[in-house]
Amino acid sequence: MIQVLDKRFRKLFSECEIQERIAKMAAEIKADLGDKSPLFIAVLNGAFIFAADLMRAMDFPCEITFVKQSSYQGMDSSGKITQLIGLDRDIKDRHVVIIEDIVDSGLTMYHLRDQLLQQNPASLRIACCTFKPDALKCPLKLDYVGFEVSKLFLVGYGLDYDGYGRQYKDIYVLAE
Repeated sequence: MIQVLDKRFRKLFSECEIQERIAKMAAEIKADLGDKSPLFIAVLNGAFIFAADLMRAMDFPCEITFVKQSSYQGMDSSGKITQLIGLDRDIKDRHVVIIEDIVDSGLTMYHLRDQLLQQNPASLRIACCTFKPDALKCPLKLDYVGFEVSKLFLVGYGLDYDGYGRQYKDIYVLAE
């Protein structure tokens, strides 16, 4: 058990389980895009740890850049999406993979995906560490998924509660 601010969390996925899943995801991505020099776009703040580990697992030519969008306040999705840091690369005719820590309602990812599709990439795929299919509020296809979870609140491995708890190597779930 860990304490993050006023909430207690129990371990859901260990560091070892996470790294094993990342290795499998990297192999899937390589099979699909290994000869295409893809551009990875990591969504800050949450995806920075997952993106770093996923990129270290890539053994083929690729690039990474970052964008920042959010729809969270505390433990709830606000539904309001703001872009704080924009894309600094031309993605026209590039094979692009968005890297996200969690897809919950899907609103942030749906908005980002639509923005990127307007720039005419050769292909656009989505890789996320965790996915809550029961919480999805929009049509969204995820290409590479680390873990599917129910409507649980998670912290650790980049996931936060009011900005805290991202630093843990494991993924924790709210203890009820």
